[in-house]
Amino acid sequence: DGSTYDTWTQNLTITSSDPGAGKRFGHRLEANDNGDILAVSSVAPGQAGKVEIYIRNSQANDGSTDHSFTLAQTLTGVSADGSSTNTAFGDSISMSKDGMTLVIGAPGVDDGSTNQIDGGAVYYYKWNAETSSNTYTLQQTIKAPDSDTNMKFGTSLDLNDSANRLVIGA
Repeated sequence: DGSTYDTWTQNLTITSSDPGAGKRFGHRLEANDNGDILAVSSVAPGQAGKVEIYIRNSQANDGSTDHSFTLAQTLTGVSADGSSTNTAFGDSISMSKDGMTLVIGAPGVDDGSTNQIDGGAVYYYKWNAETSSNTYTLQQTIKAPDSDTNMKFGTSLDLNDSANRLVIGA
């Protein structure tokens, strides 16, 4: 193919700030086009789930091309009753091309107002909103449009590059 690179080499490992058996760190991954912002989900049975946000650090001044990432924020799911179990927060993730918009699916969320079990929800976040610095701020929670049980709204997500169209699967 004319490329001078014929093999891949691992030069970095990112680990969860809350490691442990069965937490499934890396369940879903999203990065902006520059690779400056990385969202990594952990979805474990019996837990709400979380998405850890990492920011790429600058290269060292030694001419290397290796980068490192620093944990900037941890987003967690909470169910309608305030508990943090079984919401599947982070089961799906989608990020805009510039990283300014992040949407996170939580298909296991129950809606206490309608007694909807596993109706699901999608959380819409903006980067550096409301004077935040290098963090995402929740802008909107989108609930399932129907009240059927086990809809699992938010099981899949797709956000277009400019973040003005969102498709949500159930």
